Amino acid sequence: MFRKSLILFSLLAVNSLWAGNNVLEIKNIGYEQIYYSGFVLNSEKKVDITAVGAGGKKEIRRLSNSHLDRHNMFAYAWIINAQTRKMVWRMTIENTERDSWSEWNRSFDEKVRLPKGTYEVYFSAVEPSFFSLSGGLITLGKVFKKIFSNSNDWDYDADKWMIKISGVDEVLNQRETKKFINQKKESALLHIYASHDGQRRHRGFTLTRPLKVTVYAVGEGFKGEMYDYSWIINAKTRERVWTMREADTEYGGGAAKNRVARNTITLQPGDYLVYTKLDGTHSPEEWNSNPPYDPFHWGITLTASGKGFDPSIIKKYAETAVKPIVSITHVGDYAYKEAGFKLTKRTKIRIYALGEGRDGDMFDYGWITNAENGEIVWKMRYKETENAGGGSKNRLFDGVIDLDAGEYILYYQSDDSHSYDGWNVEGPDKPEMWGISIYAVGSADVIQAMDVSKTKKGMILARLIRVGDDEHVRKQFTLKKKTRIRIYCIGEGDLDEMYDYGWIRDEDNDLVWKMRYRETEHAGGAKKNRVVDTIITLAPGTYTVHFRSDDSHSYYDWNDDAPFDKRNWGITIYDVSD
Repeated sequence: MFRKSLILFSLLAVNSLWAGNNVLEIKNIGYEQIYYSGFVLNSEKKVDITAVGAGGKKEIRRLSNSHLDRHNMFAYAWIINAQTRKMVWRMTIENTERDSWSEWNRSFDEKVRLPKGTYEVYFSAVEPSFFSLSGGLITLGKVFKKIFSNSNDWDYDADKWMIKISGVDEVLNQRETKKFINQKKESALLHIYASHDGQRRHRGFTLTRPLKVTVYAVGEGFKGEMYDYSWIINAKTRERVWTMREADTEYGGGAAKNRVARNTITLQPGDYLVYTKLDGTHSPEEWNSNPPYDPFHWGITLTASGKGFDPSIIKKYAETAVKPIVSITHVGDYAYKEAGFKLTKRTKIRIYALGEGRDGDMFDYGWITNAENGEIVWKMRYKETENAGGGSKNRLFDGVIDLDAGEYILYYQSDDSHSYDGWNVEGPDKPEMWGISIYAVGSADVIQAMDVSKTKKGMILARLIRVGDDEHVRKQFTLKKKTRIRIYCIGEGDLDEMYDYGWIRDEDNDLVWKMRYRETEHAGGAKKNRVVDTIITLAPGTYTVHFRSDDSHSYYDWNDDAPFDKRNWGITIYDVSD
């Protein structure tokens, strides 16, 4: 178990850093700590580096999990350029030699040429994943190693770990190095340092003129997904202008999951909000595998790109609380709720939705339909969400969409667990917002809440609902002209087969529509509850709508959890022609 009091960037013991005669030395390395110092070179030159660390026997070519460091060292030193924040040297398996007297220790003793500049030196020692059941994949070999070997074997020769750099022009102790780092942060346009697991921070600024900005962000991600990351949005439109995506990052040093983004973007005049969020593990509070090369920049930093920057074009911006136009929040278990709103002209709306999802599927989620024809115009899909804080299944959609003038219905449904009634894992950052809320973007005059019962859902042509077991019900309707109809049908199905379902035949008894499993969606409750809500066009004529049910699971006797809209078990046909 990691000791948090030690994992923090520690104050070095008095004898850990020795600076004299232009020599920097870090020694007396403690358990699971990061030590750091710095030095200055007044001109390009070679410096003597002597270092002892620890690692495996060879480089790791295939990174099978995010905790692994391809350089396969778990106690090692590295140097970064304090201006560019890039690594210029580090200990690896290939540039070190194994010490004959130690199972793990490795030594480096060479001259290294470095350009003129200021440098930061780090030394890290983190328990490697092959000794820790909490790091990486749990394997049988790892379990046996943990049980039958000394769990502290990896740091058995830690008293010999050290780094000594000779020939520098000036040595900076830890306090001086940290002061230099902080000064660089303070001179940036904006800096957010995220230091604690589960942290979510944001800051804003206003630009009065266009500005080219360099974005530097350090976080955690692996195989296409980000866990600790940052993004920038336009505060007025809520549109993202930059997001830290794993595919656009590069290796950030240490564990494979440490990622760094270096981008240059141009921001137009306006108000901006910069966000950083962390998941529940691996941060400056407690690294669960090797840290990144630049641990003090875990978060995001924005600087002006190019020369001639005028600081007066940057103003402070504080986000003000805005009330939603319509919302469904504080949603508990087994909920099915709806609310209406109306747009007087085409406009942008902001959707803020919190729900439960995992492995690509949503279980508590919202959606919006056109009230006149039942068409789904937006739905909360897992791939468009991000972690909302707390447990990984807490999902958030915070974005902007365009909608035409018209009437709309806002829906939200939840399953039988993990909701505002009670969380079965850690809840989201904003539990009171569990549900869905709609905000105006720009003028609020074009959007207004309205009673759902007063929205237009189309004229009912036929309705066969609240169907029980072993029923086959039917009803005719006639169309005098070519007509767009909406079909809303809830039934039972599983494994590509329907058991309670509807269909439509024309006057020649030809099938014109049938409820097929592959065209349905989950209707809430048991997985076998299925719903289809679609629009088709029919020619003039007389039609018969049918609904058939089998011997179990129906409106009057559910043998599993009922659907959210159980009152409409069956089929309803609407005329939604203009």
